[in-house]
Amino acid sequence: MRAKYFAKLLCLGLLWSLSGVAAYAQQPALVTVPNSEHRVIQSKVAGHPYDVYVHFPAGYASSNKKYPVLYVVDGDNDFSPTLEYLGLLMAEYHIPEPLVVAIGDGGLIGTPTNQRNRDFTPTATADKPGSGGGPAFLGFIEQELLPFVEKNYKADPAQRTLYGYSMGGLFGSYVLFQKPTLFQNILIGSPALGYDNGKIFDIENAYHTTHTALPVHVFVEVGELETPGQKEPYQKLVQLLQARHYQNLDLHTVVIDKVTHMTGKPVTMLKALGWAYTSPHEVF
Repeated sequence: MRAKYFAKLLCLGLLWSLSGVAAYAQQPALVTVPNSEHRVIQSKVAGHPYDVYVHFPAGYASSNKKYPVLYVVDGDNDFSPTLEYLGLLMAEYHIPEPLVVAIGDGGLIGTPTNQRNRDFTPTATADKPGSGGGPAFLGFIEQELLPFVEKNYKADPAQRTLYGYSMGGLFGSYVLFQKPTLFQNILIGSPALGYDNGKIFDIENAYHTTHTALPVHVFVEVGELETPGQKEPYQKLVQLLQARHYQNLDLHTVVIDKVTHMTGKPVTMLKALGWAYTSPHEVF
């Protein structure tokens, strides 16, 4: 009888333990990105709110120095990948860790709330309702976001870098010919230069009529297996920049072997950030 009694207690204890584990498992903690914060900034210039994701370098809280700042568009998608690739580059090439500021556009790429076609396009087209918001988005960055970051964080205004891919690369190209001195580095991945019948080349020509210098470090990339609609405007841009002989332009161009527009995206970010944050520039 005593053996049966203890066996019963053991079974009850085991059931209680398992129910406790199950109850605990039903209340998982939210996963957060360490050393990071999220803000929403209402832009008076653009008239829209923007999600801004900020990641602090190691030792930031106790440091008195100012940090280089990496501004990343498509921030809803690219905030976490940026941190991963920076981590790899810090481990392999010992690059200085920047403060990361990723700018969201209303949601993940492909979701109904995403507004990259509004914010990254320098001109409006009939087939993309709401497009042409590039000037306003640039105004938000220049007049509101940069001052906000440099007032509230330990940010070095002489070490700003801008990164964008695809439509984000189109925006980076627009910044290049509108406000080239706003950033030390402009990193342009597979830019959608054919947008609006290649209007970006008219913007470059207007810049060239009044400027002989383009004082910025520029990385431009396209994938070997991309469509002619991506590769041909890229080649046109590269040839144009080389022919202009802009003073103080530090230009690095790359065609990445065996990648498409999609598969080239992670490779591009790794190469672009590695090129920007190594001195002298590492090409790999």
